[in-house]
Amino acid sequence: MFKQFLLRIFLVCSTPLLLVLLWDVAHAASVEPKGAQESGELSHLANDDSSYQSLAQPLAEHAPVAAAEPSPAPLAAQPALPPLLSEVETSEVTSAALLPAPDTRYPIPDTLPQTPDTLAQTANDLPEVEFTPGGTLRITVTGTRTPRAVDALPATVTVFELEDFEFYQIQGLDDLLRYEPGVSAAGALQRYGTQDVTIRGIGGNRILFQLDGIRLPDQFSFGNAPPRGFRVGRGDYVDFATLQAVEVLRGPASTLYGSDALGGVISFRSLQPSDLLGPDDSVAGDVFSTYSSAVGGLESAARIAFRNEDVESVFVLSRRDGRELSNFAPSRFTDSIDIGDTNFYGNVVYFPDEVSSLSLIFEDVNRRTAYGLAPGNVDPLALSSSGENRIDRTRLSLSYEFDDLDSESFLQFARGQLYYQVANTTEVVQELRPTGTGPGFAGSPVRRNSNNQFITNTYGGEVQLRSDFATGNVDHRLTYGVDVSQTFNSRPRDRIQTNLVTGAVTNVFGTGADQIFPIKDFADANTLRLGFYVQDEMAIGPLNVIAGLRFDHYDLQTIDDGIFRGQTVDLTASALSPRVAVLYEATPEISFYGQYARGFRAPLYSEITGSFTNLAGAFFKYETLSNPNLQPESSNSFEVGVRGNFPQWNARLTGFYNTYNNFIAAEQQVGTRCLIAAAFCPPTQRVSQFQAINIGSARIYGVEFGGEYRFSPDPSGFSLLASLAFAQGDDLTTNRPLTTVDPFSAVAGLRYQAPEDRWRAELIGTFVGRARVPDGNTNFVPDAYALVDAIAAYNVTPALGLNLGLYNLLNTEYYQYSEVRDRPNNEAISQFSQAGTNVRLGLNYRF
Repeated sequence: MFKQFLLRIFLVCSTPLLLVLLWDVAHAASVEPKGAQESGELSHLANDDSSYQSLAQPLAEHAPVAAAEPSPAPLAAQPALPPLLSEVETSEVTSAALLPAPDTRYPIPDTLPQTPDTLAQTANDLPEVEFTPGGTLRITVTGTRTPRAVDALPATVTVFELEDFEFYQIQGLDDLLRYEPGVSAAGALQRYGTQDVTIRGIGGNRILFQLDGIRLPDQFSFGNAPPRGFRVGRGDYVDFATLQAVEVLRGPASTLYGSDALGGVISFRSLQPSDLLGPDDSVAGDVFSTYSSAVGGLESAARIAFRNEDVESVFVLSRRDGRELSNFAPSRFTDSIDIGDTNFYGNVVYFPDEVSSLSLIFEDVNRRTAYGLAPGNVDPLALSSSGENRIDRTRLSLSYEFDDLDSESFLQFARGQLYYQVANTTEVVQELRPTGTGPGFAGSPVRRNSNNQFITNTYGGEVQLRSDFATGNVDHRLTYGVDVSQTFNSRPRDRIQTNLVTGAVTNVFGTGADQIFPIKDFADANTLRLGFYVQDEMAIGPLNVIAGLRFDHYDLQTIDDGIFRGQTVDLTASALSPRVAVLYEATPEISFYGQYARGFRAPLYSEITGSFTNLAGAFFKYETLSNPNLQPESSNSFEVGVRGNFPQWNARLTGFYNTYNNFIAAEQQVGTRCLIAAAFCPPTQRVSQFQAINIGSARIYGVEFGGEYRFSPDPSGFSLLASLAFAQGDDLTTNRPLTTVDPFSAVAGLRYQAPEDRWRAELIGTFVGRARVPDGNTNFVPDAYALVDAIAAYNVTPALGLNLGLYNLLNTEYYQYSEVRDRPNNEAISQFSQAGTNVRLGLNYRF
C-alpha cells in the first residue's frame, strides 16, 4: 500500500511537468530558436510593476542600487534564471531578473554580489536613493518559498520591512496589522499578550506562525472567558527589534508549509548583520527608544553588527516597560499592570566562499507581566486576585545556505537547517478567599496559590533545494524539499490553599480525581510532523504557471504519566495538499492571476485528549471529554485578481471563495450526566459535558482592494492611498453567519515624502463597519467607528531620526470585533475598549 501511495504522489507531482514538456516538444519544430533573448523569459517570475522603477527601496537593506547598463543576455544553453533574493542570502543576485525592463531614468545594475568583500566594492559609488513605500520593491519568500516581487505572485502577500517597523513604530502584531484591512490581531487582555490573528475570517491555530521556518507554539486557552481563565497568545513569542521582515500570506498555504496553514501564514524573518552593516563598515548599529503614552511605557533596543573578513555577526538587547492600557474603562474594571520584558538575540554568519554561508542564531525572549485584578474582574468567590504571567522562549538554530546561479550542476540553491526551541508560558496566581474548600478549610479565610504552565519543546530540521533549467521555450524553477519536527506539549497545573487561621495547607479542593493537584488538562503529547513538497514555477512567455504538491504525515502520541486522569488518545493522519496558480501579463502594466489551493489542519493534542472535571459549582458542574474520533480539517480556496501598475498609480483587486470541511469546534456541549441514580436529575447533581467535535462545513468569500495614486512620477511629493476588505462567512451546517469574520474595513490616507528623504508624513483614516452576526446573538457587537491618525518621521541628520505618531485624534471609544465577539454585553465590556487619543515618540541613532 505504501508503494502505491508513493507512486500516486509521483504521478501527481510529475503530471504538470510532463504536460509542459510535451507541449514544448510538440511545438519545438515549428518555433524558431530565439537564442539569448529567449533564455531570459523566466524573469517574468519576478517581474515587478513599472511604478517600482524608481527603485525607492534598495534590494539589500540600507544599500542603494548603483547605476549600470544591462549586461548582454546569456547564451541560450544557459538560460537566465531569477535567483533567490533575500537579505539572508549570500549570493550573486541578478536584479534584472526581478525588476522591470531598464528605465533610462533609473538604470539598474546587472548584478549585486552579496559577499562581505564584494559588497563593499560594489556599493562604493552608489547614488543616494529616496525611500517611499509606494515605490518600494517588495520581495516575498513566503508565497512560493522562492523570492518573488509581491506583484508577480499569484496570491496575496503583504511584506513589512525594517523601514516600516521604524516609521510606524511597530512593537507588536497589533501595530503591524493596524492598517491592513481583512487582517486583525486580538489581545483581549494585556497580561496574555497578542493571542490571535484573524485572516479572511479564519484565526487561531488555523494560521501558521513561523520564525525563519520554525513553527512558533500553538495558541491555547482554558477556563472561563477573560478576565479570568488562562490564555496563551502567539504574538509575544517574538521581539520585533530582532526582525528583518514580516510577511502575511492570505489564504491556505499547506502545499508549502503543511498543517495549520489552513487560513494563512505569518512569517517572521530574523535580523541579519548585513541589515545594519554598510559596504565599508566593520562595525555598525543603532540605538532606539519609543515612548507610548497609551501604556506609559518605554521600549528600547541596542543593535550592533560586526564584520571581520569572512565572518559577520549581529547582536540585539532590548527592554520594554509599561503599565495598564489607558482606555475608556472605569477603575473598577481596570486591572493594574506592570510590564517588564528583556530579550537577547545573536546571529553569527560565516562565509566560506562567495556562494555559501553558515549561520548560527541564539535568541532568548523573556516577558514578565505582573498584575492585580480590578474589583469588578475578580471571581465572585474571591476577595482579591493577583499574579504574574511569564513568557519564555529560547531558540538555537544552525543553517547552511548555498546559492550559485552559475552552477553547472542540476542544483542552484540549497538550504538546510537544524533547530531546537523551548517555550514555556507560566501563570502564577494568588487569590484571597473568604472561605476555603473541604474539611478544615470551609468557613475559614484562605490563600490559594496556583501555578499553571503551557510547555512547548520543539526540535527539527529542513532541507530545501532548487533547480533552474529550461525545456525548449519553457523556463523552470523547481523547488523541492522536506521538513520534519518533533514537538512535546504539556499542560501541568498545581495548586494549594492555606488556612489563614490555622496555617494548614492542602492540595485537595473537592471530590473527584480532578480536584487533587497537581493535574493536567490534556495528556502530555509528542507530535511528529513530516512533510515532502515539490513546486514548479514555469514561465511561458507572458504566462507563469505554478504547480505544487505536498504530502504530510502527522503522528500524535500521548503519554500516560499518571497525572493526567482522562483518556489518552493517539492519532495518525496524512494529507495531500495541491496548488495550481496562473499569472498572465496582458500588458507591461496589467496582469491577471488565479489560483486554487487546498489546506488542511490536523487535530491538536488539546482537542483530542482535553479532559477536566469541575464539580465545585452548586448549580453548574461540568466536564470536558476526550474525542478520539476527531478528523482533520480541510479547505478549498479559489482566488482571482487583477493588478495594474502605471508610472503614477497602481491598484489591485482580489476576489476569493473558500470552503472548509470538518471544522473543529472546541468546548461544544454534547450531553449531560447525573451524579446520582434518579429518574429526574436535580440541577445540583447534573454535570454538563463538553467536547471538541467536527461540526460540518463553512464558507467564506469576499473582495479586497488596494491602490495608490502619486501626484508625480517622482518618489517625492504627495500621494493618496486606499485599501479595503469585505468578507462574509456562513456555517453551512446550521445556515447561520460565522461570527469569526471581521466586519468591513477600509483605510485611506494622504502621504507626503520630502525630497532627499529628509522627512515624511501621513494622515490616515480607518473606517470599520458593524459585524454580521446570527439572529438572537446576545454577545457584544461593537458599533461602526472611524479613526484618524497622523504619523511623521524627520531625519535630523543622516544618523539621527525622530518619529512621532498621534493616534485616535478624535478620541473615539471603539472596540475591536475580534477581541469582544465572544464577550457578554454588560458593563464589564468597557475593559476591552481601545486607547483614546495617545502619542508615540521615537528616537533612533545610527552609527
